[in-house]
Amino acid sequence: MDYPIFENGAEIGRLNARQEGLYTVFEARLPRREGLTRLYLVGEKGVRLLGIMEPGRGGCTLIRRLSRRELPGAIRCAATTPGEPETRRPQQNGRGGWRKGELGALYDDERRLVALPAGLREGAKGARTLSINGKEYIVFRW
Repeated sequence: MDYPIFENGAEIGRLNARQEGLYTVFEARLPRREGLTRLYLVGEKGVRLLGIMEPGRGGCTLIRRLSRRELPGAIRCAATTPGEPETRRPQQNGRGGWRKGELGALYDDERRLVALPAGLREGAKGARTLSINGKEYIVFRW
């Protein structure tokens, strides 16, 4: 998955995230910059310092592995300052990231959620229900 990297409200690059076993590997590249650049992950539960970018010939890079426990919730974006508002990221398709699948299921790839119409599944213990566009769904993490 790719996430935008923000600086002063403008997108300046992309952060790539991929799964390797129990870890998420983050990889970021930015054009050459003066001084040190810190990169922060902005998640639904807060902000976490990802690390300091390493300068090189082709620009700055950062590669970091984090366990699920180290993540600040579902990742929304990355930023060069810890106070960068994540609300500046545009929503996908105007629906907050939900895309339609088969049998009326909805998928949010960014937050890794699947929402099934509540009528397809009965009595799921501990299942969280959510109203999306006026319809009831049971939401699961994947």
